[in-house]
Amino acid sequence: MLTTRTATDVDLLFLSDVFLRAMQAHITAARGYWDEEKERRQFHEQLQLRDTRIIVHDGADVGFFTTTESGADTELHTICIVPEYQRQGIGSAITRQIIDEDRARGRGVVLSVLKANTSARSLYERLGFAVIEESPHHYRMRGPE
Repeated sequence: MLTTRTATDVDLLFLSDVFLRAMQAHITAARGYWDEEKERRQFHEQLQLRDTRIIVHDGADVGFFTTTESGADTELHTICIVPEYQRQGIGSAITRQIIDEDRARGRGVVLSVLKANTSARSLYERLGFAVIEESPHHYRMRGPE
């Protein structure tokens, strides 16, 4: 069973741990180095708890996602799954849920993905996202209408 709950201050350690573990290889590939303290600090500076949901699978916290509203779109800012729970359909299920909820509200879904994170880009493409912009390190993608 997959549910979500609003993140709180109690979740801060979990959130940063999941982010660092899930993103280390991709950030290292994109930047050419890994500076854990810098990444942890930057993560906490950008984190908006009120927009962040913890993903719960069979009673265990297995990841999180952050969404914000931007004009007529919902920005899927971050989605991270604990490495031990990746490739089990959790990210797909959550992303589909976000698309469905926002479509019902008449909103589009957009996101940015690191070019080095080829597995995430493949996931988003399977779910109907298409590249709409490109920067040196990211693809900007729009979800299905």
